Amino acid sequence: MKRLGFLLLTTLVINANTGTALALPAARNVYSQDAQGSNSHGIDLKIWAGYGLTINFIPTGETIKQVWLGDPSRFALTSNGNLCQRGASDENCGSGGATILFLRQIKPISFPVLTSSQDGSTVITVITANADGQKQYQFQLIPARGKPEYTSLIIKPDSDKPQPLLIAEKPLVNHNRLNNTNNITNNTAPQKFDKKPRLTVNTSSQTSTVSQRNDANAVAYGLAVAVGNGAIKPKSIVWRQTQDTIRLLRRGKSRTEAIRLSGIPQEMFNKLMQWGQTQ
Repeated sequence: MKRLGFLLLTTLVINANTGTALALPAARNVYSQDAQGSNSHGIDLKIWAGYGLTINFIPTGETIKQVWLGDPSRFALTSNGNLCQRGASDENCGSGGATILFLRQIKPISFPVLTSSQDGSTVITVITANADGQKQYQFQLIPARGKPEYTSLIIKPDSDKPQPLLIAEKPLVNHNRLNNTNNITNNTAPQKFDKKPRLTVNTSSQTSTVSQRNDANAVAYGLAVAVGNGAIKPKSIVWRQTQDTIRLLRRGKSRTEAIRLSGIPQEMFNKLMQWGQTQ
């Protein structure tokens, strides 16, 4: 055991001396309402072997009271505080202030009195509490292998959720007014204007802003198509992720940043862009 500890310490020292840094996967963000089992179908969470996953409730100001695993034979969990024991009636139980759960894969254990799922997945239920009362969250845990896409899930309060963005309709052209304007222009003698110095415009910055605005509009029109053909249901998780993506693009974020921060799947983003650009 001492030898193992020495080897781990030596590895850390070597990494520190060589200046190498391990790139951590991006965190996944969801809003409180989207993760509550009573208001949605729950959220699928992959847990990669050898990495684990943290579920962070710190931004919501909630304390974790109880946690239940449907099938405990493939996953283990710990928390940064005490939890209420099953059947506890004391309202002050779990007062240790747990705000983060850590889940990891384990080698399958055979429990004589428990059944196991066929595909290795299971459901975890989390009960939290704050000044507004209790909330129930539900996630489906899916075992995975390879390089993780994320190792942290951050629950954000609903107050941080952006308002839905409305898609502006394309303006209709008044052809009668356009014809009248052309007649006036043709019948009016050309006027002379004094030359004034032109302002210098940063074309590269302007081009970038226009491109991001066009991306936001394409995603917005693509969302309208997706809702129309039933690919995305209004108020669903993907619908909210798309709204976040549009907002981030209009704020000047790049495509990569908008996808990462909103959590929208890359395939869905590409499809929305394709649908939107054909409108």
